[in-house]
Amino acid sequence: MRKNVFLVVILWVSLVGIVGFAFEFGGGGPMVVYIPGGTLYGLKNINIPIIDFPEFADGIIAFGGYGYGGVPGMTYGGGFGFGGEKEVTKDGKKYKVEVGGGFGGGLKNISFGNVNLLAGVYFGSIDIILGRKVNENNTNVSNLEDGTLEGYLTTSIGYISLAANLAVAIKVTSFMQIEVGAIGIGGYSPDGWLVNGKPLQGLTQYSNFLLTYGFYGGVGFGF
Repeated sequence: MRKNVFLVVILWVSLVGIVGFAFEFGGGGPMVVYIPGGTLYGLKNINIPIIDFPEFADGIIAFGGYGYGGVPGMTYGGGFGFGGEKEVTKDGKKYKVEVGGGFGGGLKNISFGNVNLLAGVYFGSIDIILGRKVNENNTNVSNLEDGTLEGYLTTSIGYISLAANLAVAIKVTSFMQIEVGAIGIGGYSPDGWLVNGKPLQGLTQYSNFLLTYGFYGGVGFGF
């Protein structure tokens, strides 16, 4: 279900980004999202099942896109999607965390000439994948046959999520604007951490809830 939600949102973002009439009606373009590490109200911003991962305290940078369209003076419809990853080494072992999300919803655009204030609420999902790298440099076909091929042993979790954002967009030209803002995301996972669809065993510190936030910047295009 999460993959279907993500796919629908990405298609919607792409469609709106292509057919956005103008900035007074809508817009769309690429974006960069920074998700800090640490905790927020006792919940980890980047929730992974192995504790004491100071290397992830610096957060993760993700890339994506956004788009919206509507009627002046009314609520706009649109969405955004992003994905990012970071690899670290802990005790001589390589780990990688991947974070990806897709959201669709509505926003309000308040215009002050060339400056717009944007506020929105969205529904979607976030997936987090934690992988441990194994069998490094084993890239022979024989390694594939005997099960020792280089790769990642992964576990993942998916959150059904709500998001809210607040941003400022500055129109640079009649067809381009720069947008910067902050976003807060809260989510719940009905399944928890899974390995090939099976529950991950042996967890000691873990929550089905996710509360995180991020900062983003993007460039929008219109007519």
